[in-house]
Amino acid sequence: MKDKVIILSFVMLLSSLVATAQPVCTITRYGEDDGLSQWRISQMLQDKDGMLWFSTWNGLDRFDGYEFVHFKSRPGDKVLMPTDRLRDMRMSEDGTIYVMADTEWFRFNRQDGTFDKADKSQVSVFNSGITGRQAHGCINRPIDYQDRNGVEWHISEDGSLSYKGADSVSVAVPTAYSLRSHFYMVDHQDNLWLFGDNGIFRLNFILLPSQRLQDTPVAQGSCAYLDAKGNYWLTTRSEQSTVQLFDCHNTLLGYLNSSGHLQQSPVEFGFPIYCIRQMRDGTLWMGSKPGGLFRLRPMADRQWHIDRFSDLPCTDVYDIVEDARGRLWIATMGGGILVCEDKNAENPHFIELRTVPGYPKTQESKVRRLHITHEGILLAATTEGLMVGRIPKADVRTMTLRLHQREANRATSLSSNATMDILETLNHRIFIATESGGICEIGNDADLLASSLDFRHYNTSTGLNSDVTFSLANIGNTLWIVGSNQLMRLNIDDGTFDFLDSHFFHESFRFSECRPIHLDDGRWIIGVSDGFISLSDVAARKSMYRPPIVLTAIDKQGKGIEYSVNHLETITLDSDERSLIIHFAAIDTDNPDGIVYAFKMEEDPEWNYIGHSRSASFAGLKPGTYHLLLRSTNADGVWVDNIRTLEIIVKPTFFEAWYGQLLILLGFIGIIGAVIYTYLYIRRIKREQKETLRAYLELIGRSSQRPQSDANEELGNDKEDDGEAESIINNVHLSPDDEAFMSRIVAFVEQNIGDSDASVNDMAEAAAVSRSGLNRKMKALVGLTPADFLREARIKRACLLLRSSDRSVSDIAFACGFGDPKYFTKCFRSSVGKAPTEYRSHS
Repeated sequence: MKDKVIILSFVMLLSSLVATAQPVCTITRYGEDDGLSQWRISQMLQDKDGMLWFSTWNGLDRFDGYEFVHFKSRPGDKVLMPTDRLRDMRMSEDGTIYVMADTEWFRFNRQDGTFDKADKSQVSVFNSGITGRQAHGCINRPIDYQDRNGVEWHISEDGSLSYKGADSVSVAVPTAYSLRSHFYMVDHQDNLWLFGDNGIFRLNFILLPSQRLQDTPVAQGSCAYLDAKGNYWLTTRSEQSTVQLFDCHNTLLGYLNSSGHLQQSPVEFGFPIYCIRQMRDGTLWMGSKPGGLFRLRPMADRQWHIDRFSDLPCTDVYDIVEDARGRLWIATMGGGILVCEDKNAENPHFIELRTVPGYPKTQESKVRRLHITHEGILLAATTEGLMVGRIPKADVRTMTLRLHQREANRATSLSSNATMDILETLNHRIFIATESGGICEIGNDADLLASSLDFRHYNTSTGLNSDVTFSLANIGNTLWIVGSNQLMRLNIDDGTFDFLDSHFFHESFRFSECRPIHLDDGRWIIGVSDGFISLSDVAARKSMYRPPIVLTAIDKQGKGIEYSVNHLETITLDSDERSLIIHFAAIDTDNPDGIVYAFKMEEDPEWNYIGHSRSASFAGLKPGTYHLLLRSTNADGVWVDNIRTLEIIVKPTFFEAWYGQLLILLGFIGIIGAVIYTYLYIRRIKREQKETLRAYLELIGRSSQRPQSDANEELGNDKEDDGEAESIINNVHLSPDDEAFMSRIVAFVEQNIGDSDASVNDMAEAAAVSRSGLNRKMKALVGLTPADFLREARIKRACLLLRSSDRSVSDIAFACGFGDPKYFTKCFRSSVGKAPTEYRSHS
């Protein structure tokens, strides 16, 4: 099982007072529980991409710093390997890996993860010596190794670890395992890899970057303050509430006692001090919880006259600042903001701002930090938001403060109401630390007195390692951010982050809310839960190593994971594949667990920060070509220029391709054309039917106008009438058969127009067709059934008789073949739109 053990030197374990950096060895063990296929290793090497390979007695293992991937022969894969017991492994100059299975050499194919026979020339090279090996045998022999910091380490035959300390004295280092090994290898980052009876070991060597301060009590560091002389004050709270003073040479001058004297032996001050501020006249003020305020006026060397003021509205003092007119502004945890206008008086008077009309009406008045800008505007970090107001020149009771809080519906509002610290840089950018919302920034061009402030947010979604922030410090373009268990640094020029965590310190710290201070010798003094530590600027410099990003696996549409993919520059998805999962890793063997990742498509404006996750998932990809960008930090958390670009091609389905789209367009056009054609065709047919109907009704009507001797007299057929009939029929385009058919119909109608007993069957007999055939033919030619055609002919004749005679409606109905005058009236109204009498009156 993978175990990580941080081994400090024996001297380090005994004493924390040594000023020099201490060697540190981190030992990580890997075994079968971590994914190693078999504990028996025959060789190991590292390829040009940084991935490590182990030949085992159960196949070939690839390691990317996180996971082992196993490659071996399988039944049916056409590989002629007799066994997966690999006895040796080599790498050729072009980076090809060869393994020896029993006595035969095989080439590993990285494109598909299979093995094939090695060519004879390569076999002869490997059999003639140790060409291509990277690990060195060391059975029953010691290992001497000089790390990248120049420290000489020694692993003895029995597996014990030591290094050469000061004056070349050998310093034994206790380890949890025996490091007795069969062979070892040095990787690209100068880490030592061992294979022994207890598994695989990675040894990472560094120098401890921080030291605990000499003579600092084991109690939480509550305040660090650098005074005008370059001396610095450190205070602790908890069981030992002390106040220490160090000179600019880092020599402890003494502990301050309650009477204002410094003494060399540890002594409690009496109250825990949360803040110290020196006024322009040299007077020191200290704030305590719950001791109130202390005023320290210098007397003789290393002596101060101390006045304590405990009759405040609230004695829990967290911060003190002085304005341009010498007034004190005091932050209390429960009493809001206090103002002292006569700080040098024997009994100063304190004004409670929360009682004035312009103070925000909040549920609580807990203020942690105060800051006065270069423009004389007061900012107060409270548990309920950020208070802002201009400091009056005269009466502070006229001051108006505005409270800015988190707003659920405004993305640029304060990220959290619980504000912790305020810092203004030299170019007047203002940063706010929050308890759980990361950092908020107010730009230097913002109107601080506006009713609404816009904040830029720095949090875990933009690369910050934690949203828990306690206090701030600034040097140059770097903003130092104190978190709960790490220090974070923001480059305020480009918005990038790095962080100092337990991997960097090689110790787990719980940092206090104390603001760090920066000394002239380049050291930072930082408060922790059990005192103070110092960290030099040189030690705080992070590695700029750029780990290469490798592809470790891909999964297309859930069809199965492919592991031999690092050679790919383009991934192609078939038309039925629209989801993709890409696994990757940055190869940094110093501390892969400290690496964080980000990815984006090339056209996207922002990176997706995914923390320690090493995969990117895409679903519902549309056809096209994409360019995926992958990047990471190194093991020290520094974002580096190691972007890897991967082209992703998504093939379209037939109907998504241009030719498919063209086919769809043509089909759509065809359908529209067919609909239009059908519509026009139907209109034409109906028009022709109406013209045919009108023509033949007109023909029948003309026949009805011929002189008759009586109602039963047959109509004459002279040449003139035949000419008129032919003229009418010529306007209708019918086939000869259809004309003959309609002639028979017309003849039947003319002969039977007054016979109410004439039926459709009679008409069919006269037309020499069946009843159904008659029905189909009539509807096709005139758009009416035979009965409707006969009725329309009778209505046509009725219209003529109504216009040209004085006969009664009933007589006309009977003369036109209607047996019932009422039915005639109904049919006439339906056809003409008027009753017969109405029609006659308007004719």
